[in-house]
Amino acid sequence: MPGFLPEPLRMLVTSPAILDFTPDGPLPYALRQKFTGKPPPVTPDLSLASRTVLVTGATSGVGLEAARQLAQLGPRLLILGARDMNKAEQIKSELERNTPHLTVQAAELDLESLSSVDCFVDELSANSIRLDLALLNAGFFGHDDRITKDGYSPLFQVNFLSTAYLALRLLPLLHTMAPPPPTSTVYQGPTPPGPRLVLVTSEAHAWTTFPDAPGPTDNHTLPILSVFRDKNTLGSADDQYARAKLLLALFGKELSRRLTAAENDTTVVITTPGFCASNFFPNGMMTRLIQFTSARSAQQGGALHVFAATAQGPEIHGAYLRDGKPTRLSKFAQSPQGQTLQQRLWGEMEEFLIQRGSSPLQI
Repeated sequence: MPGFLPEPLRMLVTSPAILDFTPDGPLPYALRQKFTGKPPPVTPDLSLASRTVLVTGATSGVGLEAARQLAQLGPRLLILGARDMNKAEQIKSELERNTPHLTVQAAELDLESLSSVDCFVDELSANSIRLDLALLNAGFFGHDDRITKDGYSPLFQVNFLSTAYLALRLLPLLHTMAPPPPTSTVYQGPTPPGPRLVLVTSEAHAWTTFPDAPGPTDNHTLPILSVFRDKNTLGSADDQYARAKLLLALFGKELSRRLTAAENDTTVVITTPGFCASNFFPNGMMTRLIQFTSARSAQQGGALHVFAATAQGPEIHGAYLRDGKPTRLSKFAQSPQGQTLQQRLWGEMEEFLIQRGSSPLQI
């Protein structure tokens, strides 16, 4: 029966956490989508003037709405990282037409290709572009058994590996000296201080755990990442998506902790827009009906992204924002097993960077 259900209903009813009635569970998640998730309104004088902003996955859905709303805040340069350059050029024209004095740059970025990530970052570096805000929104969901040319499941590569790799490669372009964060509660000031990296995860991260991966061997120096290279260990599309988003959340937590320890001024925020009406899931009559009855609007999702990109306060760095509020990650993420996974994952990403020819991290 589940095979005949449309997404995201199938993801909900087949989740191992279906009987979890805490806020982490699939059913409470579904019930609150339509009636929560409205972020505080943007402060009228909030400005991104003189700032350079990057948004990935900005050609449709929540990413497009976030780009539109960020454009209204007046950044000096808005960069759209996109796989489909025709769509990106159309969005560039729309944003420049509707927003006076805004410069938009469309740049090719295909997260199914690690080489594309390298080319994207290398081009930014060659043009001496320093980023003030990177909103890594691009995501993917689909039922197929493809393997990317890099040897990974595309669900894993797009939703975790390439996104995390991009984040690490962008760090040198984000690091600047900025005023220390304020000590008051969360607010949106006139100009957000310091560079910021926003990682977009999903509430589905709370509906999964992670198998105990073996330690590194001569054949598998990256055992956690290698789970997503073998079709025998991939699991279903729903499993892959949830686990990729879990890994991204753990990666963000560890990155924020290490940046703090290194006295790096970059703020890291982990956020989720919730279930929004968009083309993220395969289209169909039942999917559209579910979106109509249960989903937030793409505009709401975009506003939650903008809040994650601009909200200030000591609790924002390293926070996981759900419904626009700092919230704990899943019970598994906070468990001893989750914390061990977080440390091992970081070690694998450091090794992965070195294998890709990048310098070792200094954090």
